[in-house]
Amino acid sequence: MINFIRKIRHRLLSENKFSKYLLYAIGEIILVVIGILIALQINNWNDRKKNAALELTYYNRILDDFDMDKQLIVQSLEKADKRINTSKELLLELHSGTESKNYLINKFLVAIRGDVFVVRDVTFKDLISSGNIKLLNDIAIKNSLIQYYSELENVQTQMKQNRDENLKNIFELFSGSVEFGGTQELQYVNQILGPEILKTLKQIDWTKDKDSKYYEKFQTELVFNISMADREKQHLMTIRNLMESPYALLVQKCRKDEN
Repeated sequence: MINFIRKIRHRLLSENKFSKYLLYAIGEIILVVIGILIALQINNWNDRKKNAALELTYYNRILDDFDMDKQLIVQSLEKADKRINTSKELLLELHSGTESKNYLINKFLVAIRGDVFVVRDVTFKDLISSGNIKLLNDIAIKNSLIQYYSELENVQTQMKQNRDENLKNIFELFSGSVEFGGTQELQYVNQILGPEILKTLKQIDWTKDKDSKYYEKFQTELVFNISMADREKQHLMTIRNLMESPYALLVQKCRKDEN
């Protein structure tokens, strides 16, 4: 093709047909420009296609994060309910005076045990840190996600503050006095210390004395644990409610594009 064009150009020049050659040259320039424009258009089309595919990938990844968070919220709510119920049982058992101190303290360890709820926000953080947030062309989804993760940060801060306060109280309860017997009553600590060491430690069964300061502290911490578990449930339900709007938009978007 190139050789053919060169032959035409050479023939026009040899025949001294300058005007025709000029028209030919202009036509050749126009063809080159058209070729460049077509190439740019194809390149832009390919870029838009790649960006659209990457955008949809991000939507699906965030939707997967939301699905996982929904499952974790359900599990965390169940664990919070278990903490509340176990603490209530302990309050009644403590009041009845029928259970040993060892039993009550080890059951208390179960009552305070709970996993830290951590939201899966890696995908959104990747969007922000990489600058790929600009790929999200669906303004409704973008604004909904920005608002969700912004409000989520405040809720998580409150959850951490409540958890830290509860842990602080528990630590003070167990480390306040050897007479309370909190740590030494734990089964695994019991085994580490051994019978000889345990005999040297002061033993006071405050669980049968309702006027004991340790009885009151233990009772107070159980009530506080119930209130913190219930507060955690409220925070979890707040997160679930905040999630509804962006989740619905993502489901609609991803299913629509799949079809």
